[in-house]
Amino acid sequence: MGRHRNPPETTFDRLFRQVQGYQITTPYGLVTVSEDGRRITFALWEDVRQSIHHKALFSYYQQLIRRGVNIVNVDHLDLPNLDRRQPLTRGKARIDLLYQSNGRLHEVELKTHREIGLDVTARQLEELVKHCENLIVVVPRSDVEEMRTILGLIGIEKQITVDTYELSDEDELPNDY
Repeated sequence: MGRHRNPPETTFDRLFRQVQGYQITTPYGLVTVSEDGRRITFALWEDVRQSIHHKALFSYYQQLIRRGVNIVNVDHLDLPNLDRRQPLTRGKARIDLLYQSNGRLHEVELKTHREIGLDVTARQLEELVKHCENLIVVVPRSDVEEMRTILGLIGIEKQITVDTYELSDEDELPNDY
């Protein structure tokens, strides 16, 4: 008789067999702690990175509308009244948001807290300043000074404006937004 072979074990089955501890569900993913407490894994939900980014973009969009800006194009979001005629491509990159105010176009790149200190962010901003007229990088309120410092370190602080996508308490939007 021939030897009976078991089908190959999947990565999930192997990891599940190893862990057999407990799991904690968070808004950002699943934390698994092994029974002996020596192994901790974190599985990020697939849409988390984008959902944080999308919420931040929507918040900044709301601020612009509140300021009276009505010519806006936003990447990643399907909102009414966007002006899709305004292209978001700059060089080989695609910016997150574009708006027109007082006859000037403003190009916006949004960075979450996690992205601010990354080398890829610095390289991206260095490249974008070559193709943008009025580049604005928007970050969480708590990271504005750090972003300014980083821009200074890479020598482009005079070419980029730093803004925040978070509303202050006195800037709260009405409930109908």
